[in-house]
Amino acid sequence: MGVMAIYFMIGNPNMADDGFHYQGFTESLSRGVIDFKSFYGFMGLSILSVPVYWLTNSSIAVIYTSMLMVMLSIPLAYQVGKHLYGTERAGVFSLIIFLLTPYPYTTLMRGFQEGALSFFILLIIYGSIRVRSWTGLAWAFAGIVKPFSLSLFPLFLPDLFKKKNIIWFLIIGLIIGLSYLLISYAQVGHFINNAAINSYSGSFDTGNPPPLVESFTIGIKGFLRIGANFLLAYRKIMISPFIVIVGSLMLLMTNKVPFRSRFISSVILNILLVGLLSFSFSKYILPAAIILGLASIPFIERKWWYMVIVFVDSISVFIPIWNFFGMVYWPKLVVYLIPFWTAILMYIIFESSNKKHAIKG
Repeated sequence: MGVMAIYFMIGNPNMADDGFHYQGFTESLSRGVIDFKSFYGFMGLSILSVPVYWLTNSSIAVIYTSMLMVMLSIPLAYQVGKHLYGTERAGVFSLIIFLLTPYPYTTLMRGFQEGALSFFILLIIYGSIRVRSWTGLAWAFAGIVKPFSLSLFPLFLPDLFKKKNIIWFLIIGLIIGLSYLLISYAQVGHFINNAAINSYSGSFDTGNPPPLVESFTIGIKGFLRIGANFLLAYRKIMISPFIVIVGSLMLLMTNKVPFRSRFISSVILNILLVGLLSFSFSKYILPAAIILGLASIPFIERKWWYMVIVFVDSISVFIPIWNFFGMVYWPKLVVYLIPFWTAILMYIIFESSNKKHAIKG
């Protein structure tokens, strides 16, 4: 957490694109005004940023909030891996994989929400593993951060109908989600689209965003894009293609991954949701990417050279994001790669420590 704090302090945040809308909604809400008409997008991060804005009066409060959530994701990523597989080693590998997923903690520097989304994805997975009653509430709120997190519903579905879970989910979680949708509908006249057709081509009226239905289409192109979004570096992919392939094979061909059927269901739902969109980015499949990363752990922890492949392959993740985003916010590539160096160092120290204990034992 300290390393990531220093990393963000070295960087130079600079609001861009959708970030202005998230920040604008935060500042409006801080004054008690809910304004979906002026600011398009899903505003979960903006809601969370209000206390930060009150404390800092900063024009980049949403960026500071995302930084905080990424730092909180560090222990959370460890706990997810540890409790999923029942070993400290798996927790360390889970954390390493998180550090090797740079898109969320890079684009937050421009006000984007993926840093917050990755936190909620990990929180939902953790709550599902530990059978926590608040998991449905975390899921409902995550849906107004980015709707792609809704594909994680199968993770806690088998435990949903326990009394406490029903209270948290139906009474609190759904009230939050439905209230958000109804208020936005009342102000705009339709369910708001976050990345609509016309927002990347043609004329896009920020004061009158197109309806959500315009984002969906039936066809094969959307699903072909998903393959590219998982594997082709120029698409600014979320995670190492090697991890994607290994994680997929582990889910499909072995029983070594706990929550296997639930993970498969969530990945399929994420793919279906994004495949039906008329336009998509790699970040839309972040829930599936995180799940595949977790599923890969039983394989990549077997031999040291599997991790060498992961580290080498992860260069194909970092470099395109550096070229497109990172160089704007950090002074040099070697500085931008601090999380990458940290992941390598963490792996070396942990493995060396384990060998010393084994020798002593």
